[in-house]
Amino acid sequence: MQLIWYLPSLIIGLTAGVSSGYWQLALISTLMVSLMLGVSMYKNRYPVFDPDSRVDVSAGQVAIANRILPRFEFLWKKQWHELLLANHARQSAPDFLAWTKDQIFERGFDLDPTRSLQLWIGANNSSQKVLSLVSGGPHLIIVGPTGSGKSELLKLLMYSLLQENSCDLVLFDFKGGATLERFEEHSVGLATDLEPLKQKQLWDFVAGELEQREKMFASRQVSGIEQFNELGERMSEIVVVVDEFAAALATGPRALSCLEDVCARGRSLGVHLIAATQSLTGIPRSMLTNLRARIAMATSDPIDLVQLGMNPNKLSLAAVAGWGSGFVASANSSAEGFYFPLGFTPKPKLEVLIPAGEQPLPARSQLLRQMYSIPEPEQDQPAAPASTPESQLLSRMEGLRWSGHK
Repeated sequence: MQLIWYLPSLIIGLTAGVSSGYWQLALISTLMVSLMLGVSMYKNRYPVFDPDSRVDVSAGQVAIANRILPRFEFLWKKQWHELLLANHARQSAPDFLAWTKDQIFERGFDLDPTRSLQLWIGANNSSQKVLSLVSGGPHLIIVGPTGSGKSELLKLLMYSLLQENSCDLVLFDFKGGATLERFEEHSVGLATDLEPLKQKQLWDFVAGELEQREKMFASRQVSGIEQFNELGERMSEIVVVVDEFAAALATGPRALSCLEDVCARGRSLGVHLIAATQSLTGIPRSMLTNLRARIAMATSDPIDLVQLGMNPNKLSLAAVAGWGSGFVASANSSAEGFYFPLGFTPKPKLEVLIPAGEQPLPARSQLLRQMYSIPEPEQDQPAAPASTPESQLLSRMEGLRWSGHK
């Protein structure tokens, strides 16, 4: 087969040499083709190595699977270079990753204080990776099969958002609360697949917030939350987090319409979405178009990678013990690999000291949670007539809107 590729060069050289009378040209052409053919045959003496083959590097020698490679690199196959680079990554990555893990445990995530809605997603061999929902989003989708570390990554994203403490979280966990339950006290509310009433309340809350913000921006004659905050009245961003996104969409038209609105209108209104799913099956194409920040676990299906705009043939990561891996692409950058720690909980930040005699002000998320929750009637008193969740939410939102904004 290799001879076929060199045959045109040989024919052209011989024809030019014979027709022009310069026999040297024909000789050089023959020698060059013979040399290249010999190099190809020499390379083919070596088998195709397994991707997990052991690589040994010593002074002046490189061996793969106990077979010493040629001394000169022009005799190497492309696969040998790839295996050598992967081996170097395996040896260099753990040192920086271990240092990174120690740093975030002791000092917290390395986030830029001048930017908002930053998600610490992990690190590569030389630097930490931070994704901004504002500049790199506005919405994020995480794709990965069961056991890929998707839930562990989602927890890290939540921890980094809580460190920044600049947004309100609305949580939907369609795995019974296994992933997001620990963050409920820091959120407006949490609904699981076992709580259809709470799901409806939170979907109504999100839809109502979109509508109220749109009306408020129109009355102030501004096009988005950035311009609104420049007027001097601070409005917090909202981040809707959905674990098992496809399952949420399948619950009914209310969830579907609400999530479609968030994807289509949320950016300018300051409402963002983080969605985790095992597969892209069941997710509308129109919605996926607006999920411009994308993370795929390293074990994701190649078809899902292609749908996310990633080339599976150009993406590879060496395994590192104790770390998950994946690929991230945003509105401003192409896909690149990263690692994230598994089973990791960052060290809590020290609480800000409150002067004696003063009560700490509740966060907006806490106020919202208290307001939208339906209080239980006291046992000794008759219960007041229950109003609908929709009317409760809208009336309370009006009184809360400015008292709770940062």
